[in-house]
Amino acid sequence: MKTLVPLGAAAFLVMAMWASPSAAAQQPGADPALTQAEDPALVKLLPAAMAKSRVFTVAVALGSPPDDFRNEKGEVVGWEIDILRAACEALGIAFEPRPTTFDTLIPGLQAKRFDAAIGQMGVTVVREKVVDMIGTLTGNELFAALAENPIKVESLDDLCGITVATTRGSREMVFAEEHNPKCVAAGKKPINALAFADGNGAADALMSRRADLFWLGSTAVSYFVAQSKGRAKVVGHYTDTSYIGVAMPKGSDMATPLQAAIQHLITNGTYGKIVAKWGLADAAVKEAPLNPTNALK
Repeated sequence: MKTLVPLGAAAFLVMAMWASPSAAAQQPGADPALTQAEDPALVKLLPAAMAKSRVFTVAVALGSPPDDFRNEKGEVVGWEIDILRAACEALGIAFEPRPTTFDTLIPGLQAKRFDAAIGQMGVTVVREKVVDMIGTLTGNELFAALAENPIKVESLDDLCGITVATTRGSREMVFAEEHNPKCVAAGKKPINALAFADGNGAADALMSRRADLFWLGSTAVSYFVAQSKGRAKVVGHYTDTSYIGVAMPKGSDMATPLQAAIQHLITNGTYGKIVAKWGLADAAVKEAPLNPTNALK
């Protein structure tokens, strides 16, 4: 696994561009072991506009290791970055990540400022109504607390009156807001949900005791706990296992080519190398579905 950027590190926004996919080995953060040859059959799937521009812009919500974050060199890395970079190489197009925050991803896609977006985004029925999504991993949501905290989370009822840290624009914020009337009806205080720009900020809130819990997707929370060296622990989960994936504008003509490219990585073994590299083999998928019907409600 890559070294985790210190949780207190401030994220900064830098757009990285490369002239051609053949320069992948020189791209900041690129893993030469994952480099793909251009596949003629995949290239034929490209729509005319992409075949001409050969540049695929991807909004990336940073701050949630091991999904998408900056390493100790300031390079944008993570399992989602590795998958999309390799998929773009197979398609013969340049991968152009544009770092941003989670709450800007779907609005940016709807405004067609990006070709795709990643950021440990859960595939849900609500999201599928406004964007197209390709499932690339499975996961759920976890709660982490400091090691000495005896708290256990078996349902959202256990969050009433508790301060939880998560990210802006996340499903966790929606779930907390929807559950607060139930807390009040039960004579309890509402959930105090603190929204941060990224996962590092939310994790910092837990470690600095500004929050009782860190609540986010399983990949981010599991990685954080592993890196905490015993200072934090998982104390519960919420939602059934579902897909995490890549989002694109609704009706995007790049949905089918990108899905085919990711499936190509699964077939040739590159996908397996990527999930193993980031300690996510148990959450691997055997195929990359477009708008899966078993998305969360």
